[in-house]
Amino acid sequence: MVDLRATQAHLVQVTMNIPDASAGTEIQIPTWNCLYQIRDFVKNVQDMKDDCDGQPAELNREDLNTWRGPNRSCSDLAFHYSVYAAADGPFDSMLDGHHSFLNLAMILFYLPRERNRPVYVKFHVPAGWKLASCLEGEGDEFQAANYDALVDSPVEAGHFEDFAYTQGFIPTGASAADIKRATIRLIIDADRADYSPGRILSSIQKITTEETTLMQDLPFHRYTFVLHFPRDGGSTGGMEHRDGAAIAIPASALHDNEGYLESIVAHEFFHAWNVKRIRPQSLEPVDYINGNDTRDLWLCEGVTNAYAQLVLLRADLLDRNTFYARVAGAMEILQSRNGRRFQSAETSGREAWLEKYSDYNRSQRSISYYNKGELLGYLLDLGVRHASQNLAGLDDVMRRLNQDFARRGRFYTFADFRSIITQLAPTFDTNRFFEDYVQGTRELDYLTYLGYAGLLLATHVAELPLPGFSATRNSVGLLQVDSVDDGSAAQRAGLEPGDVLISADGDPLPAGPNPTLPSWRPTQTVELRIVREGKTHVLRFRIGVNRQISFQIEEDPQARPEQLRVREGWLKGATNSSSGNR
Repeated sequence: MVDLRATQAHLVQVTMNIPDASAGTEIQIPTWNCLYQIRDFVKNVQDMKDDCDGQPAELNREDLNTWRGPNRSCSDLAFHYSVYAAADGPFDSMLDGHHSFLNLAMILFYLPRERNRPVYVKFHVPAGWKLASCLEGEGDEFQAANYDALVDSPVEAGHFEDFAYTQGFIPTGASAADIKRATIRLIIDADRADYSPGRILSSIQKITTEETTLMQDLPFHRYTFVLHFPRDGGSTGGMEHRDGAAIAIPASALHDNEGYLESIVAHEFFHAWNVKRIRPQSLEPVDYINGNDTRDLWLCEGVTNAYAQLVLLRADLLDRNTFYARVAGAMEILQSRNGRRFQSAETSGREAWLEKYSDYNRSQRSISYYNKGELLGYLLDLGVRHASQNLAGLDDVMRRLNQDFARRGRFYTFADFRSIITQLAPTFDTNRFFEDYVQGTRELDYLTYLGYAGLLLATHVAELPLPGFSATRNSVGLLQVDSVDDGSAAQRAGLEPGDVLISADGDPLPAGPNPTLPSWRPTQTVELRIVREGKTHVLRFRIGVNRQISFQIEEDPQARPEQLRVREGWLKGATNSSSGNR
């Protein structure tokens, strides 16, 4: 039982009943979910008690995340506790007077020895509230095949609006009598003045139609989008689930950033296949305490990024020039990060668990597996199409993964992925591609791969100041050094993390709510007065140069016929093979 009526206290009250519990039954709460970050959900658990067949029973804390019930069997073992839920957004859980959004791994314990046991959940909500979930069930009662399915189904409760449409799909070569159908449901928590249901429904339907056609599959009978458009507060982004997605975007972004919602929807919906069904063996079984090996996130997340943009283009929600500009923008992001010189796409995924530390996200330290994985998706698609004379592309690879693994309940390995590419494009050098670009740090050869599609790449360079350090406001409002770049002039001059900046070039840097560094010029010599451990020091060094590269992709007017076939196939999702035509 999950009680959501203590809204003012932000307390979700839970009773976990375990029928026919054996002696010493243990319950455990995950340390992570949604984000690849150990977040210790136990921090929000309080007032844990238990009873055995209606009588208070002994309760032992085995470790930080685990409790053990009495050393005797119980016909009905019940654990009672509360969870503080006061963080809004698709990666968190919230209960307040307005609504509740729950990621259930943050709320509900599991049986570590019986995780595959079926689960039933009943909710109690405030009067007048509605309830929606990806779970199977009706009213306020739901069920799941096991704990994994349970916590992959977020819950929304409140005064939301509910929209739906039917997604139809006819497999290639089938007749109209073989049509498959699914209900696509939109649960929207927002002020009606801030969004247009017609526009959102139209865009999302184009996306779901394009992606089901792309994958030649409709693997669910119902899919639920939970959409939040807050006017303030909460995290922004999207979180995929097996049969749904939770997305939060500021209401202002719906008006000021056209296409932002569609990009996130296209990304999250493609996850219904890539990562949720087409799933690497390294992510299974889920280790809720220690985390999993995430080296394949360049493929799970980055390639999904690539498909989000391709789908928008193919669904006529994006024009070609905008698509080219977004691909070029992704290149600029990667090239601006010096971390690309030593951190591979694979290592970036494996180190996803470090993203919660701000220092890790410095351009000198890391790259994004989303960003480089997106570029690898584009290059891999172009490479396969070129090597196969456009008889196959990455679309075919994804469909094969879906058919050979997802639909058979199997998980794939990296070797399986490479094998499928080799089968579809035998002359494509998979070993070199993956060793150089996925496992290695060789610079991506944009010119060659874009050239396969008769595309040209223009490069422009601008020189910007590179201070060699970063600083943010400390507890008293002064700028304090967070990090210093290795090998920078600032480091050689003796600047260290923790130094407090007092003045720059003789001008004071006063405390304030938003203190900022001066606008220096590249190669300018600066003088900083700093305080370290109560002593004042004066440091002089030269500002570095950040050569910022910008790219522009253009179509070659003299492209050869074979290049045009690759280009049109890539952009439209078609091949020269009759079996691959859409």
